[in-house]
Amino acid sequence: MKSSSCLKFILVTAVFALVFAGAGSAATITEPSYSIQSLTVTPSTLLPGETGQIQVTILNAGLTTPLVIDKVSVTDSEGVISVKHPAITALGAIGAGKTLTITLPISAKETEGTFYPTLYIDFKYDSATNLQYTYLKYPFAVTVDSKSLSLSVVERPEYFEPGTTMIVGLSIGNLRSNQIDSVTVTASGNGVSCEEGMVFAGSLLPGESKDVFLTVITSENTEEISLDVSYKNGANWHTESLVIPVEGGELKTGAEIFINNVEIISGVSYTTITGDVNNAGLDTAKGLVVSLAGAESVQPYPVFVVGSLDTDGLSEFELTFTNPETDSIDLLFTYKDDNGNTYVHEESISISSVQSSGDGLSSGGNPILAGIAVVLLILIVGGAVFLVWKKGNLIPKKEQK
Repeated sequence: MKSSSCLKFILVTAVFALVFAGAGSAATITEPSYSIQSLTVTPSTLLPGETGQIQVTILNAGLTTPLVIDKVSVTDSEGVISVKHPAITALGAIGAGKTLTITLPISAKETEGTFYPTLYIDFKYDSATNLQYTYLKYPFAVTVDSKSLSLSVVERPEYFEPGTTMIVGLSIGNLRSNQIDSVTVTASGNGVSCEEGMVFAGSLLPGESKDVFLTVITSENTEEISLDVSYKNGANWHTESLVIPVEGGELKTGAEIFINNVEIISGVSYTTITGDVNNAGLDTAKGLVVSLAGAESVQPYPVFVVGSLDTDGLSEFELTFTNPETDSIDLLFTYKDDNGNTYVHEESISISSVQSSGDGLSSGGNPILAGIAVVLLILIVGGAVFLVWKKGNLIPKKEQK
């Protein structure tokens, strides 16, 4: 009997032990288990004085008990990083096995370096007995760096001619350790305008550079051109500028037009002027057209199209005109540069001076008068030959024996 009672006692004890063990295990499973799944800082590197955001994702790894976020705050690190709002409350609950992402604003002060503020999250949850409170403490890194952009001029004219379009090239380099976005370039200054208005360069990765070209127009009052580069670091806009001093004057690298071998020939219905045009400059004279002023241009050559005349290039030209207003006419050589600016080289020619000159400029005459003179000369020579022949027949021949 004693052994039977002892066996019953052991069995009952084992059952109660299993029951209590099961109850204790269930209570453990319903306790919340939480962690920071991810935390990012945007922008990843802040400039001194600008604002950013931290985005944190919280995971509730418990099975049945929801986790209520009571309060979220960030403590300053050496007074460098501060939260705009000291604490955020009533963010809701995270179900078992679920995540919740929250965003907090932060701001950088003027000190550079890497700092470690701390994220605090206060939780509350219902346990098997009553409402419980707990918290999570999570330090994270924030870098503050004043490095910005590298700006340098890659193309510009030696002189800025007022009222003409000039190309200015700017190289933009990203010195920061994070990507910058929405990079745009404009030109400003007294009397400065930009044909493009604004050039969009897009985003620049860390260490990346891009070249941007602007078509600018200056005035006689322009002393400098400011190339202004704007970009976004996170949600913050910043502007860096590079100032170019402006020196006015004519370009020394452009085309230079010279003419020689001018010849004027008078005809019955029009007068023809011919010559050679030479480009002694350092750039091509594009779309070169020769015309004249001070007389009436007529067919067949009222204007003469040379086309592009390269450096050291030479081309003949021919124009026809009537009714010169004075003894002087103006030859007009119109051409463009690479930027589409139009230039006009003017050369005055004295008709009488060219016709009577012997210093390399050819002289011409009236072709009809010249033809009449040739005919008269032929008649005179022919008549003389005829008379000689006739006289030869009048000489008496010797009689033959």
